[in-house]
Amino acid sequence: MAKTKRHHLTAAPILCMMVISFLSRSAVAAFTTTSSSRCTPAFLQLRHSIRLCSTNNDSSTDENTTTSDTWQNPRSRWARKKHFNKLKMLKEQEEQEKGSNGSSLDWDSFDFSDSPKMDKRFRNKGSSPSDETGIPEHVLNTISTDSITYQTYLQSEKSIDQDTSRRSLESQSEILSLSPDIVKRSIDILTPYIQDRRMERIDEVLNQRTKHTRFLYENPSNPSNVFACLRTLDSFGIQYVDTIVQSDSYQGKAAVNQKRGMRTAMGSAVWMSIRQFGSLEDAVRHLREEEGCLIYASDLNPSAKDVRDLVWDVDFDDDNDVVVGGELTGDGVTDGEDGKMHKKQRPICIVMGNEDRGISDEMRELADETFYLPMCGFAESFNLSVATAITLAYMSAVSTRAGDEDSYDLKGPLRPGDLDSHELQCLRLRGVLNSLAQRRMGKALLKKEGIVLPKSFFNF
Repeated sequence: MAKTKRHHLTAAPILCMMVISFLSRSAVAAFTTTSSSRCTPAFLQLRHSIRLCSTNNDSSTDENTTTSDTWQNPRSRWARKKHFNKLKMLKEQEEQEKGSNGSSLDWDSFDFSDSPKMDKRFRNKGSSPSDETGIPEHVLNTISTDSITYQTYLQSEKSIDQDTSRRSLESQSEILSLSPDIVKRSIDILTPYIQDRRMERIDEVLNQRTKHTRFLYENPSNPSNVFACLRTLDSFGIQYVDTIVQSDSYQGKAAVNQKRGMRTAMGSAVWMSIRQFGSLEDAVRHLREEEGCLIYASDLNPSAKDVRDLVWDVDFDDDNDVVVGGELTGDGVTDGEDGKMHKKQRPICIVMGNEDRGISDEMRELADETFYLPMCGFAESFNLSVATAITLAYMSAVSTRAGDEDSYDLKGPLRPGDLDSHELQCLRLRGVLNSLAQRRMGKALLKKEGIVLPKSFFNF
């Protein structure tokens, strides 16, 4: 009897401990599954701490979860895994996009990206809002277009457009104003640092350049289109290209971003001479009054001519004699370097309008002729870069081929090899500078010999 009593007294504490343990576990389970809508913030914080403590051991062995020090979201392990997988997917997409788009623009080989209007290649250093205006891009994406900050940004963009126009016009005169002796000395100094086949390629390309025809783009909006057009013009030997960028024509955040990308596109065309005008009036005045160009604008108005019916060879009249090399003798005739008398003809400027709106009403009135490209399908118009290529193909078909005639007897809109000697040497020097292995090397080598070139030669 005494033995049985001792056994009962020994088992009683153990039984009590088991009951207490069961009750405590039940309380914890109910505690952790309580609805968050019925819990106080202090209760939620305590429950979150309990969960973190219970998962510390698992986090050290599970590679797909983050550590407790960095995880702040009071959710289940499944939610953490989902968050980690999402971050991993975004990182893979970013790496894939970087691999497909590349990190910079390639003039020799360029392909359109999946998003041509927002191609990240046109957002290099110096073209982002924070670099140019001091306003971070993430701020611009969240503010209203009616806010003071956004209006300040538009004013900064307008000032940048004006400054770009001024510098582009000054650079052309700076390059051509350099003395022939300095140009020749500079080329001689830098040539030993360029491979022979590269120099041959530069000379081959420049000897086929033409200045008789130039293109003017009025308020284009797609930077990928602009870059593709420039590469097409380069392939057909066009040396001079102009653009009209009127800041007020670009409304909305997307349009302003695309305009900013165009500055990068035009700045990447290091083998071409590009000017930017701030208004249509300035562009027409330079082209018609100072350079004597005929302005042919692409348009779909009822009076537009077929591109195949345009007259390309138009002589200067007595009131518009312009001398481009040689001495003026009157009646639109120049005394050429070959000692013969040659009739001068007016250069051509082809105008391409905006991708959506086309040319403006003012340009339509000021143009000497408007033309269209023949089409027979259901499409209403060609893409801007395609229209440029087709126009050049028609122009090439009616032009004299390089080497067929003397440079003074070339016919048609494309006249390869008509650059004067000083102009050709200036472009050759610019090509040599652009072909150095290290671009800062050219400035240092020339400075060592006492030659300081204008900044326009190094804007690439």
